[in-house]
Amino acid sequence: MQPRKWTRTAICLAATAAITLTLLYFVTAPHLTPAALASEKTTAAASTQSVTVVGEGVVNIEPDVATARIGVVVLRTTVREASSEANGIMQAVKAALLAQNIEAKDIQTRHFDISAERYGPEGLLPEEQVQYRVRNTAYVTIRNLDNIGDILDAAIEAGANDIGSVRFSLENPAAVESEARAIAVADARAKAEELAALIDVSVGEATEISEIIGHGGGFFSNSFSDMAMADSAGAFSTGELTLAMQLQITYKLQ
Repeated sequence: MQPRKWTRTAICLAATAAITLTLLYFVTAPHLTPAALASEKTTAAASTQSVTVVGEGVVNIEPDVATARIGVVVLRTTVREASSEANGIMQAVKAALLAQNIEAKDIQTRHFDISAERYGPEGLLPEEQVQYRVRNTAYVTIRNLDNIGDILDAAIEAGANDIGSVRFSLENPAAVESEARAIAVADARAKAEELAALIDVSVGEATEISEIIGHGGGFFSNSFSDMAMADSAGAFSTGELTLAMQLQITYKLQ
């Protein structure tokens, strides 16, 4: 019986000590006034205040290179005939392009396909009437923009019968992209300062920055618009290209 009595006594003493220490903490601990509590909340909120804006940089430049799709389409009664003729014509087209000072590395075959024409106006054709279509297409980089008309005329005279998609661009757009980014940063800063002035705060350092990638809603685009226009004489007007880049930047407010 004696050990149990001492155990109960020890438990009671421990509980009493815990209660006493708790009361002493609440009596002696410093109490924050409502104003002090409000100040702490305001400081915490101010440290997380920020503004996020999108800056846009637009640069207009003249193109220095063009890419044209030049192809040959042949329809014959056998695959061998169609393929052989298409290849022969394409070799003649390439020779004509080389004669126009187009370098061999700037002529790249992109598509070569064979398909059977098995249906006519009245439905399925008899086997002896089936024809085979061979399409051989190359993409040609043209660096002398003043010579585009002559180059395409030479390809047509050599037998090319599928020409299109003349696109103008810059061969090395890195410098223009950097210029557009710098303009976008300045635009973002101006927008942030305008918003900050509306709520009587100032703009601090930038904490985040990222490029907006995509084509919808004016998002970042480093692809150039098609500006090729041809008149009845075959002349081309390259016009200007527009490179638009957008950056999303977050600034601290202070």
